[in-house]
Amino acid sequence: MKRRNFVKNWKNSLAALMVPVLLAGTLVAPVLSLTRLFTSAKTENPYSIRELEGLTLDYQKYLNNSVMFPLPSGIKDSEEISVIVTVDTISMMDAYERSGKTMSFAEYITGSEDAKGIRASIAAEKSDVLSNLDKKGVSYRLGEEYSTVVSGFELLIKAGDFATTCSALGEGRGVIVGEVYNAAETQLVENEVDVFETGIFDSSDAGYDGTGMVVAVLDTGLDSKHTAFSPDNFTSTHLGLTYDDVASLVEKTTAYDLLKGITVDDVYINEKVPFGFDYADNDSDVYSTHNNHGTHVSGVIVGNDDTIRGVAPNAQLVSMKIFSDVMDTTRTAWVMAALEDCVVLGVDVINMSIGTACGFSR
Repeated sequence: MKRRNFVKNWKNSLAALMVPVLLAGTLVAPVLSLTRLFTSAKTENPYSIRELEGLTLDYQKYLNNSVMFPLPSGIKDSEEISVIVTVDTISMMDAYERSGKTMSFAEYITGSEDAKGIRASIAAEKSDVLSNLDKKGVSYRLGEEYSTVVSGFELLIKAGDFATTCSALGEGRGVIVGEVYNAAETQLVENEVDVFETGIFDSSDAGYDGTGMVVAVLDTGLDSKHTAFSPDNFTSTHLGLTYDDVASLVEKTTAYDLLKGITVDDVYINEKVPFGFDYADNDSDVYSTHNNHGTHVSGVIVGNDDTIRGVAPNAQLVSMKIFSDVMDTTRTAWVMAALEDCVVLGVDVINMSIGTACGFSR
């Protein structure tokens, strides 16, 4: 159940080192040193090589920096950062794909021996990493844990301890530096396509209303008391996610790890919204105190009342609040936690609304 994570993309590095050699018209020559380069002599046999003395090559720029985990510039050593440590244990999704799929994914993660083994292996690797950090004197706080989409866990550390943390991981493990994202904003714009007066696309003639589909919205939260999400306006005869489904899966969710002891009654809102959780503030209240963007987006997708008709009014909604009421931002670890539960719950569609250009705030 192991999978190797390469720290450097040496294939790209070697290709970059070979470019000057190929341009000089040689065959591929052995690379004897990263600081020594060989090329063909035009006046000599084309199959011979000679060494260029005194030439040094800065090979660092040819390394794959996306896997070298550099910290963004401008981060102070005293600043707390979120990092996701990926371990060498296969994820539930990957293991399920290789299992032959003799059962549903929900059955696999809730009852299979493979799933139990994966969780135990991740826990053992996590314990090993934390032991190494303790020996190196690194202070940390534990955050989210992952096993479905990726195998690993979140650490909150000081930026000044980043290099030491990376050195303590051990073979086959890696680090993802967490980003911080701003919330998206709701703006009124003019739309001249076939829309209702609300500005929502008119899908009434599409012959499809979302029946049987479950849409997860990762956003600022939801006003679940709004009539657009009332079960009284929900006429679907086929449910993609039922109360019993949520009851059987809730203890396998990241939400359960974040708020021990929650039950289906804590996260099940109604038949229209069968699951809701706040991954930013670690509670089951998805109502946002100051930002209605999540409610707006959810209404556009699945809403239905006398005023609002979404593009899929008979689809169900899973509301995953990933923006904090305290910080008004989200971070990679919270998004990943919500995505893990999207897979556990078996949603059909995921909508993510994250603010700032390209989603990055740094």
